[in-house]
Amino acid sequence: MSKTRIGLELHQREQDLGQMDLVAELPNVQKAYQDYHKPGFEVVGISLEDAEFQPKATPAQNAAKLALARKGLAKFIAKRTMPWPQYCDGKGWKNELATKYAIYSIPAMFLVDQEGRIVTTAAHGEELDRAARRLLTLEKPH
Repeated sequence: MSKTRIGLELHQREQDLGQMDLVAELPNVQKAYQDYHKPGFEVVGISLEDAEFQPKATPAQNAAKLALARKGLAKFIAKRTMPWPQYCDGKGWKNELATKYAIYSIPAMFLVDQEGRIVTTAAHGEELDRAARRLLTLEKPH
């Protein structure tokens, strides 16, 4: 991540019970993205779509399942206007990044500073706006 970028990872899964929380938080993320993307705020979506890979399936069969999961994700993204990049490996809750960062519920949001350090995991609602402004040095900390 470049020193001028701020990152936010938003974890999603359309068919999960956490979808309601995700959809409720989404307007805050969209507003922050719209307001602060040009000065360096970035959102990266981590999809927890489960392609239901089968151990005995051929690589082509699993690739087809992943394509289907990504198609469902694309519909979710288009319906909710999410222009930021998305990462989807089709492994559901065993997603590489979800496992690495111990994601057990969604939405899980990490605000990452210009040096790549996680600054907060509690930047929801209005706090997301304040934290983004602070990290982008658009306002002085209180």
